[in-house]
Amino acid sequence: MRRSGKLAKSYATKAQVRRYGFMIKGYVSRREAFLGAASLSLLAAACSRSTPQDGTIARNDVNNALDVLAKAPEHGFSQDQFSVERIRKLGEDGDTKTRDRLLYAQLVAYGQAQHGRSIPRKAMPADWTLRSEPYDAEASLREAVKAGDFKDWLDQQPPQSDQYKALQSAYLNYLKIVAAGGWPTVPDAGQVTALRQRLAFEDAGLKDQDVNAPFDGALAAAVNRYQALHGLPATGQLDEATLRELNVPAAGRAAQIRANLERLRWLPREEPATRVDVNTAAAVMDYYEGGRHAVHMLAASGKPGDETPMLASSIDTIVLNPPWNVPDGIAQEELYPKQASNPGYFAEHGYEVKDGRVVQKPGPDSALGLVKFDFDNPFAVYLHDTPAKAAFNRTQRAVSHGCVRLAQAVPFARMLVARQQGWSNERVDQVLASGETTHVKLAEKVPVRLIYLTAFPQDGRIAFRPDVYGWDAELLKLLDGTKARTVAAL
Repeated sequence: MRRSGKLAKSYATKAQVRRYGFMIKGYVSRREAFLGAASLSLLAAACSRSTPQDGTIARNDVNNALDVLAKAPEHGFSQDQFSVERIRKLGEDGDTKTRDRLLYAQLVAYGQAQHGRSIPRKAMPADWTLRSEPYDAEASLREAVKAGDFKDWLDQQPPQSDQYKALQSAYLNYLKIVAAGGWPTVPDAGQVTALRQRLAFEDAGLKDQDVNAPFDGALAAAVNRYQALHGLPATGQLDEATLRELNVPAAGRAAQIRANLERLRWLPREEPATRVDVNTAAAVMDYYEGGRHAVHMLAASGKPGDETPMLASSIDTIVLNPPWNVPDGIAQEELYPKQASNPGYFAEHGYEVKDGRVVQKPGPDSALGLVKFDFDNPFAVYLHDTPAKAAFNRTQRAVSHGCVRLAQAVPFARMLVARQQGWSNERVDQVLASGETTHVKLAEKVPVRLIYLTAFPQDGRIAFRPDVYGWDAELLKLLDGTKARTVAAL
């Protein structure tokens, strides 16, 4: 709660403090009192075998915990989000009980944050429904302390996936570049020395090259690699789009990585071995089967204003020859005006009105193409085929009304449907040729995740995509508010 522009704080009374079993100088929050009373003696007794008899935590264990909290910004958290300086000051002043209580509370907050729980759900936009699985950091810490696994607990709080580790390691490198003053701008395509210097910051292949050398094959190859990592046509030529990406400041790239580290913390620690992952920022789909990367294909995601939401669900049905039940907004804003200017428009494109709703008949020219992949979600979005294949020739594919179009939807549908009892590729093709709408229920649902990643590991480096939705900036603002929320909660 905010009052007069300041963070409101709920304090424990002196009577409550006595009831919880210890005396405290000054006021502390109710949360500090509850957490401290329940956990102070446990943490002091079990963090280290060298715990002194007076009940304080051994210095080495306090320092270890504080070092971990102090390095939290290396994971993209706000500076001193976990009150490290305040905790250190309490120790220097000899108030070890209050220090240990606050340390415990902040370790719990750190564990929650590393599990994607630093931003309250109600603070997020409605279409960011991708959310980490429930995690009780306090219970986990308590059990670890009892078992003498405090250090292991600290080490295991950040995500352990290769994707997260690679992105976090890159974040440190970009922070170093920023601290050293960033990289040079490239004024125009004729500035070969500036181009070579700029690319060398991210491309190890150029670090030992003569910066004054003319534009050569090695530099063209480096430009080509850079373009591929930024979703641009890999021409090896310094065009306007490439120049624009090159001149994004190092601090801007670090901020992108920071936002995406938080998104990766929303994913489950145990990823489904078989799953569909759609990166809506890059407009690509990847299918994993039994832990093996089986399919990669281009996709098209929602355009700004019709953003594809972030969510997790499971594909339960594949619809062959799907009709399109046109959303009312699209019908009113796009289709009815076309019908008004051309009375034959509906008939020419297979539209009809049923019970007041516009429906497009199945067929290869239908907006949904030949197949649709259904999964439960509150946004009525799905994956589907499309007759508008030209969009896949573009590098920027945020073009849909919110659903995800797949470049090779029919082969992917064959792959999933043919595994169902009684189905084969031949039968799928027969049904598609018949034009008859057929719903194929999957015996085993396939997890699907739609996530907006504007920075991600690729070929040993970090790939970037433009923040077309503006969601990076929105998320960074929320992350910067977590320090205030953490203080308010204590």
